[in-house]
Parts: sequence; structure tokens; C-alpha cells
Amino acid sequence: MIFTDSPFSDLLDEETGGFISGAFFLAWALIWFAIGKHYSRDYELKKQAFIKKYEAIDGNIVRSMFKKAYFSDIARMLSRVFFIAVPFYVAANVKDTVTLRNCIYIGILMIASIALYGYYKKNGTKEITL
Repeated sequence: MIFTDSPFSDLLDEETGGFISGAFFLAWALIWFAIGKHYSRDYELKKQAFIKKYEAIDGNIVRSMFKKAYFSDIARMLSRVFFIAVPFYVAANVKDTVTLRNCIYIGILMIASIALYGYYKKNGTKEITL
């Protein structure tokens, strides 16, 4: 398994001919496959429970409400992650003075956090009332 004559040779470890890099990529791909499979199952289980809970309402309306509720919960979680990332970014990357690049990264994290929280507040449903 020798990949050293490829355009990606700078990314590969020279000692093992790319074996460790290949194994790392394979492990990384398998981890993300498992995460996707888990969230796919989670989505379907929660969708079926939501549809069963509101059987009296039209199926199309319930499915659209479920999508909004499910993705608003994910948006809330990501909003928290981006909000918490700001102080960690400052602690890890801002040394003596704040540069324009640091301000841009911090601004992007804050805007993403605010936008996702706004999506959560707009589309989140605690309980359906008729």
C-alpha cells in the first residue's frame, strides 16, 4: 500500500508508506458513518412517535411540524456549541492583540449562534394545541 507518488504525498506519512494516514482516514470515515446511521435511526424513531402522538391531525401537517420541531432542536444544540466556542477560540487563538482575522472568526461564530437560536425560537414547538 504505497501512495507516496501521488499529488497528496505531503499529507501521507513517509515511514509507513501512507498506511497510518490511510488507516486514520478509514477510521474517520467509519466514525462518521456510524454517527449518520445513529441520527438516521433517531430521526425515524422520533418521527414515528410524533406521528403516533398526533394521529388525529392530518399526516402532512404532522410531518411538516415534526421536521420543524426536530431540526429546531438540532439548531438549539448547534447554537449552544457556537456560543461556547467563542470564549474557547479567544483563549486558544488570541495572543496579545485582537487581529481583524480573529474578529471575523468570532463574528462568524456569534452570527451563526444567533441565527440558529432564532431558527429554534421560530420553529420550535413544545406542544401542539388545536
